Amino acid sequence: MKNFFILFITGLLFIQSSYSQRKETFKAYEDSIINLHRQVLMEENAIAKYQKNESLLYLVEEALSQRNSINYPFDSLKTMSVLISPDKKVRLFTWYLVDDEGFHDHFGYIQAYNEVKKRYMLYPLTDKWKQIILPESKRLDHLSWYGAVYYQIIKTETYQKTYYTLLGWNGGSIFSQFKVIDVLSFNNRGYPVFGAFLFRSYGRNKPMRIIFEYAKKSSLNLRYEKQGYTEKSKKIDRRTKRYRIDTLSTTMIIFDRLIPMDEKLPDVPQFRVGESSLNDGFLEKEGKWYFKEGVIGRNPDKPLPKYEYKPKDLYRKTKN
Repeated sequence: MKNFFILFITGLLFIQSSYSQRKETFKAYEDSIINLHRQVLMEENAIAKYQKNESLLYLVEEALSQRNSINYPFDSLKTMSVLISPDKKVRLFTWYLVDDEGFHDHFGYIQAYNEVKKRYMLYPLTDKWKQIILPESKRLDHLSWYGAVYYQIIKTETYQKTYYTLLGWNGGSIFSQFKVIDVLSFNNRGYPVFGAFLFRSYGRNKPMRIIFEYAKKSSLNLRYEKQGYTEKSKKIDRRTKRYRIDTLSTTMIIFDRLIPMDEKLPDVPQFRVGESSLNDGFLEKEGKWYFKEGVIGRNPDKPLPKYEYKPKDLYRKTKN
């Protein structure tokens, strides 16, 4: 019994020592990434900047290729985006650079759990946004990626398949920039796929992703949060004898409506700006995103008007 106790304590100390060593190793990687990325951002010469960024890509890949790297948060990386999905199966690292002509290039990696191989795999992201024609209609992979720096990830399920809806920003060029709603999933071999027919009631076609192009010096709010919208109730107001208009509340993707700065240029994206007083959104129903015009944008902490309830049969009659 005594020998067993000694062996148990020895094993426990070994595990703690091994964990501490791994933690110190990842902290060293994290510090090196922070320092190198700082050099990249401060470099004024474009050629040298992109050369240093190549070294940064190798360093990030080396760090994420280490065993158990998925368990280290890398939460000190403030100059690049690090997102992890609600189910902890997907993590994304994304950042960007600007070239001499003002075009943005985006970089990143996906760490994802492979159900076939029963381990986490690492996939580099290759930005092709400048070469992709009609990107709203294209299904893409990690080597033909519509680049963006992601800041929110939303997990949904439909037909027993898991999707991750991504909200991101693409810096574009000196004339315009983009906000992107993309969808990440994984094929039967575990490889990442971007784009899916999850968007409904948005224009004539069913897009793979949603892209908002707007003026460079403007802003566009695009968030996933709890907001409100109005619906005609089935109940009649006793006082007015009319159908009541109820205010419903649900978590949604909400965004500013784009309007032209100049009425003479209504169809030129570079002259569109986000109007914060006009909001539209996408509401999730059974894993799909249904467009809703005229939602109620507000401070999420501010209470909604009365008659608030959670919708159960939203878009029940809408055809797929």
